[in-house]
Amino acid sequence: MKKLKIKDVIMIALLSALYMIFYMISMVVIMPLGPFGHAISCGICGFFTGSIFFFMSRKIGKFGQFMVMQAISMILFSMVGAGYLPWVITSMVGALLSDLVASRESNPPVYKVAIASGLFHVGQAWGAIVPSWFFVDSYRQEWISRGQTEEAMNAMIKYTEGVMGVIATVIVFALSVGGAYLGYLILRKHLEKKDDMAIAA
Repeated sequence: MKKLKIKDVIMIALLSALYMIFYMISMVVIMPLGPFGHAISCGICGFFTGSIFFFMSRKIGKFGQFMVMQAISMILFSMVGAGYLPWVITSMVGALLSDLVASRESNPPVYKVAIASGLFHVGQAWGAIVPSWFFVDSYRQEWISRGQTEEAMNAMIKYTEGVMGVIATVIVFALSVGGAYLGYLILRKHLEKKDDMAIAA
């Protein structure tokens, strides 16, 4: 496996900044869906950012690329007061699985990139789902202490606990996989032209 270089990390940082812009857009899109929209917001983001994942898999394609992107995202979220240790843990585990699936070979098949995107965003979504499953009371109190209302937290938990958490996981994964395939369709011709030019040179 090829190791990340400084130039790769810089490229990932730039792609992460673009990723965060789409993340903010996804938060606006899900607002009409209320708490359920928030539960699947990572999937909406995954759908919008599939082209970023596909581009990164082709232009960087080295183990650790998804973990670096996730780490940058978590740092940025923490800087605005949204950091939460269980969220960081599940997100980084998802990113590690993404790298194991799609970062150990050059030009991985599209289906591997799609699965990687799904795992990446499910890792983020589980930052709310896992606490709702296993330590809901402390989860609720943590965010109430940060300024959330009890009503808002109860509504959020309603769509991330039990079976609803499973449903949200499936939706997030499906949207993220779909976004990766959409990204492939958008970038396919562009990347094929680049490859042909490189071969000709």
